[in-house]
Amino acid sequence: MMKRLRTHRSVTRGRSVTNAGMTMIEVMIAGFIGTIVILAAFTMYLTSMETWNLSGARLALQRNGDRAVKRIAFDIRHGDTVIVGADSTSIAVTRTISGATAILATYALTGDQVLNQHGTVLTGDVTDLRFSSGNGAKVWISMTLADDMGTTALPFDDQRVEISSVAVCRNEPLP
Repeated sequence: MMKRLRTHRSVTRGRSVTNAGMTMIEVMIAGFIGTIVILAAFTMYLTSMETWNLSGARLALQRNGDRAVKRIAFDIRHGDTVIVGADSTSIAVTRTISGATAILATYALTGDQVLNQHGTVLTGDVTDLRFSSGNGAKVWISMTLADDMGTTALPFDDQRVEISSVAVCRNEPLP
């Protein structure tokens, strides 16, 4: 008994047809699906890059603000008392050495920058800075920083960081 081998040929209405390729419609559908997949991947890439840039901007704001607050707190810890300005956006840190009181450091919000007594900018992009103290020794520091990476027409890309800290005068020796 002999078995028939199947071939890739089929007989349709008396004609022999070879199934060795794709029709034009199959090629168009495959191309369309491939285009959709590539566009989806490209959109995901663009979205992730935008998120990366926004996160980087927020991180830079937070790093700059944190560095400024730590510098202010360092000087407060080395002073005896703190005098908060009338508008609460400036302070003077004093220290008494051998019976003489001297100003150790001053900090103030000028425009959108925090400046020290030498006019050195600690940080920029500051929208609000508040100092408060009930007894002249314990100081609450509150700073808000904001920037606009894009334009004012696109408020969703604005970055805003709020930093709060407390520092206490300890009259620590200066390094």
